[in-house]
Amino acid sequence: MNEDKATSLDKGDLRKVIDRLGIQDAISRYSMGQDAHQGGDANILQQWDETFSSNGTVDYSAAGGPVGSYRELAKWMRGDGDAPGSMSGFSNWQHMLSLPIVELSGDTAKARTDFFATHRGRADKGMNVHFNAAGAFHDDLVRTDDGWRISFRRLEVYFGDPLKIAEAAE
Repeated sequence: MNEDKATSLDKGDLRKVIDRLGIQDAISRYSMGQDAHQGGDANILQQWDETFSSNGTVDYSAAGGPVGSYRELAKWMRGDGDAPGSMSGFSNWQHMLSLPIVELSGDTAKARTDFFATHRGRADKGMNVHFNAAGAFHDDLVRTDDGWRISFRRLEVYFGDPLKIAEAAE
């Protein structure tokens, strides 16, 4: 192999790099949607509408959540204005992601991304805990006119640990 060939990218290699970056961005927008809207701010769809395909679905049954549309997931997590969501017992949270392992196949892809999430419980809601969870997102993605979008996401939970927060000394 000549040196010029070994150090240059062909258009196919460059397309793969660009695709992987677009996929990473789509996966990261999910967590950004979660983390940019803390406490009672339920506007995660601001980011999720740019994360999921228009008919995007999820399987969050591993955490007691819905198998259905990503909008059903948002309602389950954050509530609908009439009923609180599953996150209502927490005041703050942060989702940290590994780099995804990506398998590209034309205009579709599969990705697996490990995560660690920490949640601060609300003592006023009877949740005086930090809840830490680790697991993986298993995603099917599709290239759209607007970039890469998640068409299906399955949550896998490795563990979840509620850690009691010490009472403040008086």
